[in-house]
Amino acid sequence: MKNLIFFRNDDVRNKLDESLIELTMLFISYEIPITHAVEPANITEEVASWLIQVKKQYPNLIDIMQHGYDHSVKNKIKKGEFGGQRNYDEQFTEIKRGKEIMDYWFGKLWFSAFNFPYAPYNPAAIKAVDNCGFKVLNSHFNSRLSRRIFYRIGHALKKGFFLNHHVSWNLNFYPNTKLFEIDVNTGFIKKYYNELYDCEMLDLSELKEETYQYLNYKTIGVLLHHRYHNTENKIRLVNEYLKWCKSVPNFEFWSLKNIYEKFSKS
Repeated sequence: MKNLIFFRNDDVRNKLDESLIELTMLFISYEIPITHAVEPANITEEVASWLIQVKKQYPNLIDIMQHGYDHSVKNKIKKGEFGGQRNYDEQFTEIKRGKEIMDYWFGKLWFSAFNFPYAPYNPAAIKAVDNCGFKVLNSHFNSRLSRRIFYRIGHALKKGFFLNHHVSWNLNFYPNTKLFEIDVNTGFIKKYYNELYDCEMLDLSELKEETYQYLNYKTIGVLLHHRYHNTENKIRLVNEYLKWCKSVPNFEFWSLKNIYEKFSKS
C-alpha cells in the first residue's frame, strides 16, 4: 500500500525567519510539498509577499492554509484559542475575520483548510468553521489502541465530538458538516519548553519509529514549527528525515490540497 505523506508547518505570521526560508527551500530541494499554516491576525506584508512569491514560483510544492486566528488570545478553559466555554458567535467572528484576512493577502493562492491551534475545539467551533465555508478540517489522528477503539465508537454513533474528546474522521467528512477531515499524525517535537524557540526534538530513529506506526494508513501527516528549527542541527534533522522518507519505496509526497481532491470525491 502506498502511504501519502504531507507536511504542515505552523505559526507562519509576523517574522520572515531564516528558519522559515531555509525549511521551505529544503522541502523544495527534495521536491516535497509543504503546507504553511498562517496565523491571520498576525501575518505581515513581508511574510505574505514572500509566501506569494514562493507559491507562484513552486505552485505544486507550496500550500497555504489558515491556522486559527490569533494565538496571543488564550481562552479561559483550554490552552488554545478555541473550544472550552467559548460560544459559537465569538468563535465564528474570529474564524470568519481570519478567512477574510487570508482572502485579502492570498486571494486564490491559499487552500481552504483550517486547523485549530493547540488542537482543542468544541462543537460550536466546528460549526463555525463549517459555516465559514472551509473545505478541510485539518485535525489529529492517534494510533494508540485506546484511541482507535474510541474512534470506532464515535464512528458507530456518527459523532465528531464524544465524551468531550475529538473523534478522528480522517479521510471522511466530519459528521453533519461539509468539512472533509485530513489529519496530522506525528511531528518533530518531543517537548516544548516555551512558545519561543526552545524545545526537545525527537531524534531520527524516534521519528522513523513514530512514522512506522502509521504505515497501515493511507496518509501520514507530519507537523513542523519552523521557528523551533532554529539551529543547524535541527535543520539537519529535517534534512535527514526527508532523505530517509525519499528512500522508502511506498512513500509518496502529496499536498493537502491534492489529498482532498483525491479522497473527497471518492
